[in-house]
Amino acid sequence: MIKLDEFVSVSDITTPEGIDDVCQRISDKEKQIDTRLEEILSQQCQLEAKMRGIGVALSSLTLVSEKSQHLSEMINHTASLAENVSAKVRRLDEARSRVSECQQRVHDLIDLQLCSQGVMSAIREEDFEQGAAHVNRFLSMDKTLLQKTADDVSGSITSVSKAVLTLEKATIQIRQMVNQKFDEAVKKDDLASVERFFKIFPLLGMHDEGLEKFITYICGKLQAKAAKELRSSMDIAKAEKRTAVAYADTLTILLENIARVIEVNQAIIENCYGPGRLVQICRVLQRECDDEVSKCVQEFNRNRQTGRRIAQINDYIKGAGTSSAMGHYRKASGGGGSMDKLNAKDIDSLIGEITIMHSRAELYVKFIKRRCTNDLKKSSLDASVKEGRLAELNALLQKSRLNTQMQELLGTYLLFERYFMEESVLKAIALDSLEDGQQCSSMLDDVFFIVRKCIRRSNGTQSLDGVCAVLNNAASCLEEDFMRALKSPLKAGYPTGYLDLAQAYNAFQSSLQHGRLQTSDADQARGRFVAALNNADMSTEFIETLCKMMGEEIEGTFPGISGREKEKLDSCLGGLRAVGDSLKALIDFGFQQLRSSAIKPRIHPWVDQFVTHNHNLTEEELTTYEAGETFAQFLIVQIDGLLNSFKVALTVRNYDALVSIITSEITARMERAIKKTTFNRLGGLVLDQEVRALATFLTGATSWSVRDKLAKLLQMGTILNLETVSELPEYWESSSASWRLTANEVRSILALRIDFKMEDIKKLKL
Repeated sequence: MIKLDEFVSVSDITTPEGIDDVCQRISDKEKQIDTRLEEILSQQCQLEAKMRGIGVALSSLTLVSEKSQHLSEMINHTASLAENVSAKVRRLDEARSRVSECQQRVHDLIDLQLCSQGVMSAIREEDFEQGAAHVNRFLSMDKTLLQKTADDVSGSITSVSKAVLTLEKATIQIRQMVNQKFDEAVKKDDLASVERFFKIFPLLGMHDEGLEKFITYICGKLQAKAAKELRSSMDIAKAEKRTAVAYADTLTILLENIARVIEVNQAIIENCYGPGRLVQICRVLQRECDDEVSKCVQEFNRNRQTGRRIAQINDYIKGAGTSSAMGHYRKASGGGGSMDKLNAKDIDSLIGEITIMHSRAELYVKFIKRRCTNDLKKSSLDASVKEGRLAELNALLQKSRLNTQMQELLGTYLLFERYFMEESVLKAIALDSLEDGQQCSSMLDDVFFIVRKCIRRSNGTQSLDGVCAVLNNAASCLEEDFMRALKSPLKAGYPTGYLDLAQAYNAFQSSLQHGRLQTSDADQARGRFVAALNNADMSTEFIETLCKMMGEEIEGTFPGISGREKEKLDSCLGGLRAVGDSLKALIDFGFQQLRSSAIKPRIHPWVDQFVTHNHNLTEEELTTYEAGETFAQFLIVQIDGLLNSFKVALTVRNYDALVSIITSEITARMERAIKKTTFNRLGGLVLDQEVRALATFLTGATSWSVRDKLAKLLQMGTILNLETVSELPEYWESSSASWRLTANEVRSILALRIDFKMEDIKKLKL
């Protein structure tokens, strides 16, 4: 029903127009209501279908409800049955436990009587194993439970108390006897008896005392043996011709003896005392190890005079007056004055011996850690206790005198190794020579042999810190001493003159071979320049090979390194590789010197002859020009002669680099010469042919790709060889991406053709 108040006001129906308006609005509203009703009625079928579906679902829900109720009843019934069964099981388990406890009490009482009767008999017969077994059984009993059992059994109190008292006295007595017998076996050095009574201690509840006594005995044996070996180490070494590593052998034997004690006796200790005891044993053995290692190292320092040699090196460094004194040339020339300079060769074998000593100590520490870790894994201790034991072991080894002595030895090794490396490198530089037919001088192989030897030797210390320190020293030595030796002749430059490089190189070789000056100073300087350039080139390859090879060897020695240690090693190897980058920069510097003094003065006059030729040719002039020696032929002959003289003297990479530099110089000079010349059609044709011939020669002269450097020159020849200006857009569009000339440069080159009109050139759209 429509309410008129929504459409009619008092003022609306005062006029016929107002009444009509109200009627119209009422009519519109009725239409809207009719439309809405039709929409609702149209959904009647869907609503009825949904209602039918709900009715079907309701019937199904009734069935589900009934089944759920049935399932609930079944579950409740099953739970009730399970509760009843579990109650019976609990009662049975309780009964079984009580029966078991009762049986245990009975067994304990029976065993108590048997042990009390048998222990005294075993003591009288000195059957300590049997007596200890009785005592061990008694100690495993609960005395409170025994007394309670005796109270429960009428008439057993007196017998139980008597048996307990007997066994307590027997325990004290047999413990004293076993201690006494063990001490007597130690005095007699009767190993079989020592091991016999050592196995009895844990049966008597004397685990710690037994271990301490046994390890003390072992330490005494080790001490006597170590003292004997230390006294006879030199005599044995002389007999076996191992004098140079006598103390390394002594230390090795000492550590092997301690390791053998652990290896041989670990099984006995585990069987008798149980696993998890090895850390306790190592604590005692480490004290003995520290004492013996200290004696060995002291004897080593005294006989090898390491203190005096360290002082010599330190005084020499201080006397040289610079923190990097070992890396300066004045050392090689006696910069320290009358100072007592240590010969690097004298400490070579000493460095090797220190390396062996340190590596043996590192292997010993790894052995101890591995054995203790495996021993703790077998034990039933809590994880936290195991971690605590391992932390205790690590702290023990870290604070041990063995570790302190080895750190001091490592410091001595690093000082000696650095001195040996740098002094040997400087000696190799001072004794540099060239053999006939060789492109590189002797110092190249000598220097890298020394560096590789030192790095490999550091790898033998089994210390990653030592390896990294030697890698840094090697990088510093190559960066300073070796590169200074290479840079000196390169910095002096290549002397000018008509003597070519091959002649200078051969002259320098001949002079060094005969040991006297046979040529002028300029010839010597040229030879030194070439040798330095070749040495620098080959050094880059040697460094790459050295880094790769040593990286593999070091990772083989220290498998599984990761984290900060891996980053440290990579950083040190990266420092060594950085020397290769410095050497490449040095090679570039050397070629710049060669370019300014030997290449430019010879190439520029040859290329400049291009301007003297006429490039506005007639047919007759072209025929005459081609019949004679053309500019390209002349230039190729000159360049070929120059390259042939260099090819013999330079390494392959240096020769290719030289060809590249010559190509750059020729193209740059030719481009300037072309821009100073005018051409007609035939002249442009000749230029294009000559440029292509020159490009073919230069690309065939080297294994490197130099066509990129010739691209601009070839494009200039193509432009000047066009028949008409209108041909250029076709070339430009087909290969616009590879054009090295800009649009303005193209127009300026086209202007060199006297037969091209400027109006046509300006109209080009590029």
